[in-house]
Amino acid sequence: MRFYRPKSFLSLVLIGFFLVSLPLIAALVNAELSMGTLARQSAQVVYRSVRATEGSRLLVEDLIALERKARQFEVLGEQLLRQEMETQHAEIQETLRRLLALPLDPPLLHSLQQLLSQESQIFAVLQKEPRKAQAREAALTRFRELNELANEVAAEGQLLIFREVDNMQKSTEQAQQALIWQAIALIPCSVLFVVLFALLISRPIKQVVAAINRLGEGDFTTAVTVSGTRDLAFLGERLDWMRNQLADVERSKAKFVAQVSHELKTPLASIREGAELLNDNVVGDLNEPQGEIVEILCKSSRDLQKLIENLLGFSKVQAGANSILELAEVAVIALIDDVLADHRTLVMKKKLNLDLDVDSLTVIADHDRLRTVIDNLVSNAVKFTPPGGRINILCRRNQGGWFLDVADSGPGIPQEDRDKVFLPFYQGRLSSPGHVKGTGLGLSIAREIALAHGGDLSLVDGGPSGCRFRLTLPLLEENGTV
Repeated sequence: MRFYRPKSFLSLVLIGFFLVSLPLIAALVNAELSMGTLARQSAQVVYRSVRATEGSRLLVEDLIALERKARQFEVLGEQLLRQEMETQHAEIQETLRRLLALPLDPPLLHSLQQLLSQESQIFAVLQKEPRKAQAREAALTRFRELNELANEVAAEGQLLIFREVDNMQKSTEQAQQALIWQAIALIPCSVLFVVLFALLISRPIKQVVAAINRLGEGDFTTAVTVSGTRDLAFLGERLDWMRNQLADVERSKAKFVAQVSHELKTPLASIREGAELLNDNVVGDLNEPQGEIVEILCKSSRDLQKLIENLLGFSKVQAGANSILELAEVAVIALIDDVLADHRTLVMKKKLNLDLDVDSLTVIADHDRLRTVIDNLVSNAVKFTPPGGRINILCRRNQGGWFLDVADSGPGIPQEDRDKVFLPFYQGRLSSPGHVKGTGLGLSIAREIALAHGGDLSLVDGGPSGCRFRLTLPLLEENGTV
């Protein structure tokens, strides 16, 4: 079974608004219908009660008037009084028929029927019998019973008002309770629709944001999938197409960097070897200006070699080669001494002070890659420490592993750059001195190597000046387990 999927994001939002408001609209319509029904019932009750009360009052007054005219006629015998009696009788009959037409209670209707029957009987006797007849006297005597019955009907009409008001109040309370329970039942429905459509709307947006973040972080391997409306799904397809294009560009770039780096290594090795031979006076002694030039040539060739090695290391990182480690026993202090030997010339030239506090540790690691990490840290410290400055190297065992700190007394790293120093090609605002500028890959490659060993490379607070990098690694077994 396939569910309906809106074509556009706007359609989804509109459908969401409609379904969220639908229970509320239903509640309002039902409330309007209930109030309308209650209002009509109230109007009917008021109309019936008023008609019954007014009819009962008129009935009492008309019966009294009929009795008075009948007694006057009995005494005076005027024909006008007889006509007024007939008119009064007709009004009483009309009032009784109107009351009997109302939807009244059965006892009240029975009393009205008795009144109609008895009044008709009395009036028939008064019309038929002559004055002073015994039957007329008996009929006039029955007016007292008829008036009592009319007063009972009037009293019942008054009670009818109170009963109808009570019934109307009960109906109002029942309608109010029904509306309250209806609201209690419909509000969770609206909340459920709100939550449902919030998820339907936010999920594809979060998927798009996550895909863009992955692309921004350089993850071109995870496919982009966006569920939801058709236009958002199409957007996901275009993002996935862009991911593939960026992945192709990244592979081409890595391939180009690797090829160029390999092509540069051979001529650079020849240049460096020739410069070293000149510097060692193999082909003859050099004068002072020539020696300075050769020294510059040697230093620049070494810097170029490190740049090329960084480029090759970066291409390995892109290809995932750093995850394959050649683990062996490594003497940390010997490795640090080996790295410092490569920088001894520049250290002596800048008259830097080296403070070494290194425990005698033998760890399991990839020798060449661990040397790359330490060399990058020491190289940065030597570059950025001013002449006469100090470099501190601390190595200790800690719980579950060991760490290496390299701290310098240079200008430090601005606060706004601290979160970016491990990004590829990021060099910050402070450029390193020298003839050959860096690529901004050293720290990025060093951190990837640390992560491949199960550790981390971080920038920690180094005090009022300079910066301190900390390499933290676990103690591994030869099979790579911690």
